[in-house]
Amino acid sequence: MSNTKQPTAAYGINHEPGYDDDIDLRQLLGTLINGRFIIALVTASCVLLGLLFSELSTPIYKADALIQYEDSAPSIPGLDDMATMFSAESSSLAEIQIIKSRMVLGKVVDGLGLSVQVKPHYFPVIGAVLARRHMGLELADPVVGSSYAWGGEELTVVGLDVPRFMRGEELTLIARGDNQYEVYFSGDKILSGLVGQTAVNEAVGFSIEVARLVAHPGAGFAIYKKSRAQTILNLKANLRVLEKGSDTGIIEVSLEGSDVQSIAEIVDSVSANYYLQNIQRMAAEAERSLRFLEEQIPRVGDELLVAEDALNAYRLERSSIDLSLETRSALESLVQIEADISTMAINEADISRNFTAQHPNYIAFKRQQANLLSQRDKLAVKLEKLPDTQQKTLRLMRDFEVNQAIYIALQNRRQELSVIKAGTVGNVRVLDQAQVLPKPVSPKKGLIFVLAGLLGGMLGVFIVLVKTAFKQGVTNPKDFEDMGVPVHATIPVSEVERSFASGSKAGPEGTAGRNKKGFLLAKEYPAEITVEALRSLRTSLHFMMLNAENNVVMITSATPNAGKSFVSSNLALLLSAQTNKRVLLVDLDMRKGYVHRRFGQALEKGMSDLLAGTLSLGDVVRKSQFENLDLVTRGAIPSNPSELLMGPMMGEFIKQVSADYDLVILDTPPILAVTDPSVIGSFAGTSLMVTRFEQCTTKQVERALHRFELSGVEIKGVVFNMIERRPSSYYYDTGYYHYEYKS
Repeated sequence: MSNTKQPTAAYGINHEPGYDDDIDLRQLLGTLINGRFIIALVTASCVLLGLLFSELSTPIYKADALIQYEDSAPSIPGLDDMATMFSAESSSLAEIQIIKSRMVLGKVVDGLGLSVQVKPHYFPVIGAVLARRHMGLELADPVVGSSYAWGGEELTVVGLDVPRFMRGEELTLIARGDNQYEVYFSGDKILSGLVGQTAVNEAVGFSIEVARLVAHPGAGFAIYKKSRAQTILNLKANLRVLEKGSDTGIIEVSLEGSDVQSIAEIVDSVSANYYLQNIQRMAAEAERSLRFLEEQIPRVGDELLVAEDALNAYRLERSSIDLSLETRSALESLVQIEADISTMAINEADISRNFTAQHPNYIAFKRQQANLLSQRDKLAVKLEKLPDTQQKTLRLMRDFEVNQAIYIALQNRRQELSVIKAGTVGNVRVLDQAQVLPKPVSPKKGLIFVLAGLLGGMLGVFIVLVKTAFKQGVTNPKDFEDMGVPVHATIPVSEVERSFASGSKAGPEGTAGRNKKGFLLAKEYPAEITVEALRSLRTSLHFMMLNAENNVVMITSATPNAGKSFVSSNLALLLSAQTNKRVLLVDLDMRKGYVHRRFGQALEKGMSDLLAGTLSLGDVVRKSQFENLDLVTRGAIPSNPSELLMGPMMGEFIKQVSADYDLVILDTPPILAVTDPSVIGSFAGTSLMVTRFEQCTTKQVERALHRFELSGVEIKGVVFNMIERRPSSYYYDTGYYHYEYKS
């Protein structure tokens, strides 16, 4: 759907061209093909930058270790039941949180001294790259200055105490040779020191001990002392702890960094400290139960002695006591039940520490305890039916045997716990020690190459589309027709003509030779499709001039470099040579006209001299090398061309040459640059405007037509010049070039 204004009364011109809301995919594809070189250049640039980034970036390596945890601790042969008392079920999430706890990571930070960080001073951009590429045991020779590290430098700080205001701030250590160094903070020297000795500044509260220093004199290192808490947080954030698979009990501990040795040591330290805390946790459980038994055994021993004394005294009092077989069986059952109840009462303390009241194991324990109590009550009711003597004897024997069984069980339990404590191995083991992957995990050059290529391609397409959107140059003559301006000819670009205009060498002769002899495309290459398009313009001009006031044709343009001189010169040749008409070509661009170059003529004695009154018409009209075609050059550049055109000589000149020639062609300057065409147009019966492909916009044409309208000059139409053969162009779409006729 198009949206156009009504044409003006004077020219039938729509001041705003119509537009189409539909997306022309073919046109879009053609635009991308036109901008393929830009897209290729941007893509190649992005790929190059991506590769440069991957080469300059510090490689990041990954160290990982595998840890296995079990739901229960490994049992000791013969003590399986006892060991299970102190095993606690765990989950992967709980173990991961333990690994990342301050308890474990704090020991890692303290053991490896991670709160102290050391970085050599590298030359910007390339210094770190050259240092990484340095091979050998010797220090690399300085490339630019001795204050930078170039490879092989090493600094080991074993002790560093700083005041609170220096924590996290950069300290600078400068090597001075002979194992000497200096430490600076914010440009101020703090102290001087010697490798292997502790250097102290008591006034500041600063001390440092350097164990090893390998660097050229003047080389610098950046030292940071971070707080223990902050170091733990940083390590926790960078440490990756994940379970391998689901419910496998295998945990992977990994860390990424640029220092291969450091990340391996950190991962190994994390694994070792986690393993040790697990063993200590298991041993602590056994230790706690052992202390409980140590408290209970003396009490049970005293109760055993009391029961034994009471039983012996009663036996002496009664001389002998005979129990029936049934009574002895009941006694054994009662002793076993009482021993079990007492043992469960002792174990209840340990079970309550490991399990909650809602845990299935604790519920089963209480259910078993209640069952034993019920059995004891039933057996007690049965024994109440015995005689008093047998009941008392049975009670005394029960107390003795129960205490004896409990005492023996506790002694055995203590020995078992002592063995468990001594042989605790925990429920964790390290499967794989820390190992650094041979290839860095980043930067990934292949991925960077692909992403850079994709990004470059998208950026190139974006640039082409934006450039096309902001470049309002007309590429289709339909845009002029939508404005209401007729298009009388569409002229494709000629590479031969382009080379002549640019001053480059083309064809058998160079530019210098052609300028001397002249060059007209219609003469040199009459079979070109460009010349054929000019012939179509000749035909259109014939019909335009049927009702014209005179035989004067003005050819102008809206903007410079539209190719109006090319059109007027070659059109004049076609009209004179092939129609046998006497044609006069007048160069009225008295500022920058170069029509004389095309005919190999000199500038002297031209139109400016005629209008100034210094020369006559016979002096300025020149015969060209072509029959029936005469020429008037621009002459010397005057100071007031517009005033000369408005003088009386201009009208007399037009009146005389229009009578002497069949056709007079006036080549004028661009209307938007100067006002000359407005004056010249009043003498012409037919006026045409030349527009250039992709350079002339509809707004420029609109403004140019408006200026002519104000001057009373009617523009018959436009000539669409220098159309390039592109996938998105008009000629490519219509297949214009396919119709080129070659003899």
